[in-house]
Amino acid sequence: MSSSAEDYNEYFRVLELCSDASFSDVRNSYLHLKALYSGDSIATANIPDEFPEGTRQNILGQIEDAYSKLVGFFEKRGRESGCKDRPAITFDDEFKEYLAGMTSFNGPLLRQIREKLGIKLSDIASYTRIRKQYFEEIELEKFSSFPAEVYLRGYLTEYAGYLSLDVSRVVSDYMNRYRLLTGK
Repeated sequence: MSSSAEDYNEYFRVLELCSDASFSDVRNSYLHLKALYSGDSIATANIPDEFPEGTRQNILGQIEDAYSKLVGFFEKRGRESGCKDRPAITFDDEFKEYLAGMTSFNGPLLRQIREKLGIKLSDIASYTRIRKQYFEEIELEKFSSFPAEVYLRGYLTEYAGYLSLDVSRVVSDYMNRYRLLTGK
């Protein structure tokens, strides 16, 4: 079932945005509203009569649905416009087998995968708007270069997502290695 322009306008409205908002605006509004209507939000905690649990859950459901639909909208629009920022990465059977043989992801292995895919760090940096240096440091496992673990996790998530890898597995493996090697 495809969504009409009116549906998309409604999704933008749910996220409190105008229909010409960018994907970055959509993501930021989604995160803001999700935090606002969460059970531990200071803004809604003091007025429980106006926002009972059922109402809050309904609003959170609408926010999740709108965000999900708009992510699809932006992906479709990017494909239709011939957006070349991020190549569609598909794995042939041989490469899938290669990935299946991975027991754990680390920096050098991520570099090897990226190189096998023929992707430059500068392309990832340009697409994610994260300095190329941070991706180099992820591959070299220069953990001291990151001011906090949260930055490393965020950059790693973007890196793995760009390569179309299993983000949760890559982040889990890499962060376990990070903690083991740094004692954090």
